[in-house]
Amino acid sequence: MSLTPGTQKILIIEDYEPWLELIKVWLKSAGYQDLYFAKTGQSGVELAKKAEPDCILLDLGLPDIDGMEVCKIVRSIPALGRTPVIMITAHRKDKIMGLEYGADYFVQKSENPAELMATLKAVFRRRELDFNIFRKGDVMLQLETRKVFCKELQVATLTPKTFELFHVLLERSPEPVHKDMLFSAVEGRRNTELSRALDIMMNRLRKALPVALQKRIKSVKGFGYVYIAGADEHGKPKTRKEGTVHTKIEKAKPKPKPKKKG
Repeated sequence: MSLTPGTQKILIIEDYEPWLELIKVWLKSAGYQDLYFAKTGQSGVELAKKAEPDCILLDLGLPDIDGMEVCKIVRSIPALGRTPVIMITAHRKDKIMGLEYGADYFVQKSENPAELMATLKAVFRRRELDFNIFRKGDVMLQLETRKVFCKELQVATLTPKTFELFHVLLERSPEPVHKDMLFSAVEGRRNTELSRALDIMMNRLRKALPVALQKRIKSVKGFGYVYIAGADEHGKPKTRKEGTVHTKIEKAKPKPKPKKKG
């Protein structure tokens, strides 16, 4: 399973070459690169078993078995039971039957890619919710397993307390989070006298993360901690704007006293 934008595996089962090429152009232009193709229903089912795609685009009119039957077979395979299926058809009247066979979405064939692209985005948003995934920029958390991913690579598996700390920091980013709130999120109670215990847990969190993520967790003197992403989703450094947490933290730093003139 891959849920990072652009890396999801998409299987297209379509026998009409011009339409297949058009879909390929649309998907690649939208950033989807991991694509699989089949021109018959049987080969599509076999490829789905091997590739275990994150989504299947399925044409109804296939040369061997129709798309309805393909969808039914896919739904009967345990590893593919929850894989989203988008049926592509020229006739909206097929929608009810397709839903009965297990399709999740229907898209009418059109020269405009807008509906298909919007449907794919909706599919992957729902898929993330199904798998209890939280995302912030290039960081992804699997809530059930406490695994941390950065740029699609697993970089850590955290303890329950360190995971909760990181989760709260990501949720509130780029705003700083007060120590009381962080301690309460982890321990279920507020206790300002135990702020040292929080500092120790934060130390453990930093050590469990790769250096690139460690550097994004900043302490805010006299307040708490903040997570600041080093780059935006396109990999470009974020510019510092007046009024953001970056400037607030910098302004809080004491300025050096001017030297006295002799």
